Amino acid sequence: MVKRRLWTAAVFLFIISDGITSQVRGALLPSIKDSFTVSDTLLGLVAPAGTLGYLFAAVAVGFAASRLDTRRFLLVGAGGTALFLSLLSQVPTYMLLLVFLLGQSLTIGVFRGLDRALLSTLYPKDRGRLFNIYALMWAIGATVGPLLVNQVLKSGDWRVTFLLLAAGFLPAFVLITQLELPSNLDKGESFSLAELRELLQNPAIVGMAVALLLSGGIEGGFFTWLPYYANQYFPRATANVVLSGFLVAYIPGRFVYSQLSGRVEPLTLLLTLALAAIPVLGYVFFISDGRGMILGVFLVGFFVSGFFPTLSAFGIDAVPHHSGPVNAIAISANFLGLSVVPVIMGIVSDQSTITTAMRLLIVSMAALALVIVASKVAVNRQTPTATVAD
Repeated sequence: MVKRRLWTAAVFLFIISDGITSQVRGALLPSIKDSFTVSDTLLGLVAPAGTLGYLFAAVAVGFAASRLDTRRFLLVGAGGTALFLSLLSQVPTYMLLLVFLLGQSLTIGVFRGLDRALLSTLYPKDRGRLFNIYALMWAIGATVGPLLVNQVLKSGDWRVTFLLLAAGFLPAFVLITQLELPSNLDKGESFSLAELRELLQNPAIVGMAVALLLSGGIEGGFFTWLPYYANQYFPRATANVVLSGFLVAYIPGRFVYSQLSGRVEPLTLLLTLALAAIPVLGYVFFISDGRGMILGVFLVGFFVSGFFPTLSAFGIDAVPHHSGPVNAIAISANFLGLSVVPVIMGIVSDQSTITTAMRLLIVSMAALALVIVASKVAVNRQTPTATVAD
């Protein structure tokens, strides 16, 4: 029990720092643009640089989870992230910024390709609640990210932000060096690529993946472009606080959803959240232009916060003996959305306006609601003998 709690603490320490790291990029976009004089289209590359490495690493590690030395790879993930963030604190050119962001996202992906699979086997009867608490830890860190940027910009170069982030990953690294994995740890069944096709024929996994692609795109749009959009109505520091308002809503949201886990059918909960978010998004991007925007953004954050942890737990519950590969599919779908949508929005912003780009998120939310409905119908029609788990 003590060992399980210490491993949980190590994972949570990492995920808090990951949350902070993921949310400084959007807050730093105006400073990056000023330093390197790049267009909005090129600025949109910051998001995929910060996520694509994560995507590839998490997928590769997740599919091979049953054959890997979990502790060693977690150490590589934590230590490598600290190293690349240190390099980012000295970056002289925009191209190197993208390269080091890619490296940092790669090492974070190594860690996160294993961490939820580890928690899944440590808490096999309580995945939904624990995944929401895990996501809550990320949200706490994410809320701090834009506020940290504001403090750094008051007293120094924006690059100092990355040096502080590097230090944030060291406690998790040090703790893991002192721990051994529990002797009874179940790393899941061996998984071959030949089984991937069968896994992707499961309606629950397909529905999870498509829904996470869309919800990840919505989150990526907010994470990357919300401060830039809000800067039309507020000073830069206040615009960063608007992003923190979006993220701070994740904290009560994920607490609520952790309590609802196991009590409300997952797809019913997710459909309710998507339908509730659509009119609020319409208000934020068509009507509000000041303080009302802050309230609307908070409400959207509250609704959106439930998608990733609930969908990923739903997928793993459908095929629990392949938690690593399902986790990899969830991560890849989510981060594909996080990577691609901000780039599209950057192009639209260059060709039209940032307001037009942000309104695309309303369409994405409507599409997400339709996907959840389709998934609910497909899963309800599925017979027990048709599942991969059988």
